Amino acid sequence: MTPSTRSSGTLERLIERARRVVTRFASPTDGPAGGWLRPTAAGGLLVVLASVTMSLAAAPVLGDSVRIRWSIGTYYGPEYAPTPLALATFPALVAVIYVGFRALVWGLERAGAFDATDDLVRSVYELCALVTLLALVFVQIVFIVANLL
Repeated sequence: MTPSTRSSGTLERLIERARRVVTRFASPTDGPAGGWLRPTAAGGLLVVLASVTMSLAAAPVLGDSVRIRWSIGTYYGPEYAPTPLALATFPALVAVIYVGFRALVWGLERAGAFDATDDLVRSVYELCALVTLLALVFVQIVFIVANLL
């Protein structure tokens, strides 16, 4: 067996394993309702849980107050906030937006907006919900890192 044949066999096995894992992961999202991993179901709760976990992990490291505004020159108001209040704001905001997405999907399901045969509307909605929730968590990460520097 030549080295190129051996490496292509390894590559084929790796691709096949990756395909099986992706198929197994995607199967809970199949079906007319989108599955339990969608951002407006348990997947969204996992994002909220991740936000809560990050806040709890960052709280002891950040101290009593965190900077909430970076300005140069003119003073525009308070630039610091109590750490517990600032860190609790992120999970609360993510949870409120998750509940809003959940309520909106409930209303859209009742109105029949997801009755399309190709499920394109639901897929786009779920993608927008996921991007919004992850963007908030990304802002939380940036906020924590900026206060650590």
